[in-house]
Amino acid sequence: MGKKILLQAFYWEMCTNSYKEKFKEECNLWNLLAKKAASLAESGFASVWIPPATKGNAGDKDIGYGVYDIWDLGEFEQKGSKRTKYGTKEELIKALEKLHSHGIKVFFDAVLNHRFGADQTEIVQLKNGTEAEVWTRYDFPGRNEKYSRYKLNYSSFDGVDWDERTKKLGKILFSDKDWDWSYGEDFLMGADLDYNNKKVQRDVLNWGKWIINDLGFDGFRIDAAKHIDQGFLRTFIKKVNENSSKELFFGAEAWIEEEDELIDFIKQIDAKALKVFDYPLRSKFVELKHRNLDMRSLKNAGLVNNKKYQDRVITFVDTHDTDRDQIDDDNIESISHYKYHAYAYILLRDKGLPTIYWKDYYTREMSEKLDLLIKARQTYAYGQGLESSATDQKTYCYLREDEYQDTGLVMLLTIDDSNDIIKKEIQTHSPNTEYFDITGHLEQPIRTDQEGMGCFSVIASEEKGWSVWVKKSN
Repeated sequence: MGKKILLQAFYWEMCTNSYKEKFKEECNLWNLLAKKAASLAESGFASVWIPPATKGNAGDKDIGYGVYDIWDLGEFEQKGSKRTKYGTKEELIKALEKLHSHGIKVFFDAVLNHRFGADQTEIVQLKNGTEAEVWTRYDFPGRNEKYSRYKLNYSSFDGVDWDERTKKLGKILFSDKDWDWSYGEDFLMGADLDYNNKKVQRDVLNWGKWIINDLGFDGFRIDAAKHIDQGFLRTFIKKVNENSSKELFFGAEAWIEEEDELIDFIKQIDAKALKVFDYPLRSKFVELKHRNLDMRSLKNAGLVNNKKYQDRVITFVDTHDTDRDQIDDDNIESISHYKYHAYAYILLRDKGLPTIYWKDYYTREMSEKLDLLIKARQTYAYGQGLESSATDQKTYCYLREDEYQDTGLVMLLTIDDSNDIIKKEIQTHSPNTEYFDITGHLEQPIRTDQEGMGCFSVIASEEKGWSVWVKKSN
């Protein structure tokens, strides 16, 4: 994956509450992305993951995960608006073209598991022998059969979570159906699509090809992947990929924190193009935030350190799923400077596709320091990554060998909060070489001896406990 960096270009609370006042431009995200295309490329982003651009049940207030009509990208008057939360289809296509003109790939957030906001109810027989009134008729009146003539009804779904007759919420399975064969529990929310239905399969496959071939997107982030029928997910990736001349991206959001289980998920889907978000690694960052992590464990943390699967991994610190204002326990909050430690880890390793989160980069104004890490990645992080024997329980040491002149680096991350200067003797294999700390936390340069050994330092504090030593140019 080279020097590539992915930007997640949204967050859950975008254009709501105080964010709406402070960051007004985010309320027209497609226009803002077009405006920022040049600066994003200059900052080093090779790809952008946009939010679901499909019309949701809540119209222009829907974040996108309450998907109503996959074929409406802000083009038709449906659910009380023409535009989606982020803009119109015309604005979306202009943003896509602008980002492409600056060499940035764009990934569509595909919500394939469920639908919300049916136009009519139907009376259906249930597996338990009773009947229910369910919202399963999707007529898409505003679209008037443009792009697809397929209209959904109860046969398009395995079940739903709401009985209109009793006004009760709960998992409801239709009489002639079984839940699809997914890695996790098939039913997640809303009206659960039946991927044993050939018409459903055909409609979603045609949509996937349309997104790539007609509109020009470069791949998908696949929402709730472990809840989608495994066979269909494999088919979707295979068929859409075969139908394009591009090298497409398929990133599965399978929230699985156990490494062996995530590997099993990859094996079950059995699609070579599939990449996964490294939730096992992210769970280590939660421990890091609370300072209860043995820093020696970072050597083998996550799938990014599994030699067989590390090229199929997307590394991240937070996303819209893990970081929301109403969640306090496990999001790695902006008030914790240990978040910079986590970003240094994913950006400077030699494996994985690192992701930077819009809410961190822009909303929380972390861009100045993150840009230093991006610069270190783009300019110095070449060559093989090596674990240093100097790592101990509180301080992690990692280096990249020099592949080209003036490349290579030494990274130190510490959770020691003594405010001391921690010094580590590290073999760099670069003799008689001067290094400086690109973060600016330590101003005094250091020089390795004739054997390549150097005494590298990091400040034992939450705010400055991350240093990246890079070579001074000759």
